[in-house]
Amino acid sequence: MPVFMCRWPNGDSSFVLARNKSKAIEALDEIDNAEGCPLSVVEDFMVHFYLDDDGSLELDGFGEVTENTIWKEYPILDETLDQIYEESKDGPVTPEHMKVIGEAVRKERERVKAKTMKQPATHLGQELKKAMDAPTSIIDQQIEEAAMEELQEFKPKGKPS
Repeated sequence: MPVFMCRWPNGDSSFVLARNKSKAIEALDEIDNAEGCPLSVVEDFMVHFYLDDDGSLELDGFGEVTENTIWKEYPILDETLDQIYEESKDGPVTPEHMKVIGEAVRKERERVKAKTMKQPATHLGQELKKAMDAPTSIIDQQIEEAAMEELQEFKPKGKPS
């Protein structure tokens, strides 16, 4: 089962194990509606946490291949950090470097926009989507299940024609 990386428009990233993109979007709905957000498969996923003295798990880092995959989703920031690393390897990171990094972060947050996705199949589904901001696949599935239940309970009056 693949691991998917979701690159959110605000610059955040999430990872989810799912059978396919549609199931990944449904799982990511726990965070926000990922429809239209770039999702990519992470071929080799490795993450390490350490247990601190307070009993919390803290992110220690990613595997090398995973880290390279993540940075591909942040090309402006990656290039900026590489340049600053080259400039400052013999000295400290300066306040000017921090301004440049901040500008790269701002550009990354503006660079990715969620695509407009298809709307639910029914008018009711479209209204629910507006109210809930849930993925279309979840809304269509819920409406289909509710309709099937109603049809199973439906007892027509009179003789069938």
